[in-house]
Amino acid sequence: MKNVIILGATGFIGKSLCNALRSRFGNDCNMIPVGTSTVDLANRTATFDWFESKHWKFDCDHIIHLSALYRAGDWPVRHPATQFFVNMSMNVNVLEAWKRFFPAAKMTSILSYCIYPSHDQPHDESEVYGTEPEDYLFAYALTKKSQLIGQRAYATEHGLTSTSVVLPTVYGPGDSFAEDSHVMGALIGKFVRAKLSNQASVEVWGSGNQEREFLFVEDAADGIIEAAMRSEVPIVNLGCGRAYRISDVVDTIVDVVGYRGQIVNNENRFTGVSKRVMDVSLAKAELNWTAATSLRQGVERTVRAYYEELSPQQRAA
Repeated sequence: MKNVIILGATGFIGKSLCNALRSRFGNDCNMIPVGTSTVDLANRTATFDWFESKHWKFDCDHIIHLSALYRAGDWPVRHPATQFFVNMSMNVNVLEAWKRFFPAAKMTSILSYCIYPSHDQPHDESEVYGTEPEDYLFAYALTKKSQLIGQRAYATEHGLTSTSVVLPTVYGPGDSFAEDSHVMGALIGKFVRAKLSNQASVEVWGSGNQEREFLFVEDAADGIIEAAMRSEVPIVNLGCGRAYRISDVVDTIVDVVGYRGQIVNNENRFTGVSKRVMDVSLAKAELNWTAATSLRQGVERTVRAYYEELSPQQRAA
């Protein structure tokens, strides 16, 4: 991996991926990190102009595509058309720019496990076709599937090389800790702030029985690199292969933070599907890769990082 374009480099996972590439390859890896301030990938002309400008002076061997428009909570329910337009625009623009300007590069795209149908059993990669995703995520999930279909089409017609990785809920240092962020970041933020302010109770959305698979962000970055270098399959799940009840996640966070107040479950808030977990046996067989960080270790590191983000005044509040 010598010359890499990283699309979505300024996002949560993208930043960790850039750090992992620098740590692993040092000066032997030339990176071009691309964020929204660099180029609007939903704009066809801007995308082609940017790729063409790099085509003349950058011998790209890998394109890692993390760019996507998505927000946590019930935002996808209220903005399906926005998600569809922006994400489909980015998909088709990036695929065509790849073919026109860097056809020798391998593309690795990042998908979400929301592409899989709603059931309680571990999802294996074969479920991506012939199934429907959860209805509330239909627009976003189908745009992620379209990226996979696009890569297959460009491989068939133009001989381009690609792979896709499917990630579960990713968390860790650098995540958003706002109340309306993804579940792990939201919970850690709530309990750290409650501990610092001596808050009597903390509200947790849902009954606590819903289950999710979590992947520490540094493990996600490591797995993406392994897939980019070694995967020869169209799609591979990257995760720990285990689902955790939200109530157990809360217990871990409470113990790490040292919060002693009351936990109040609000079952009227939006929580999504009851369970999400993936079969990760292909990642072990294809990449010899497994997630290295336990949930407890990941929570401890994330809580520590969030404390460090806070100002002295916030810590003393």
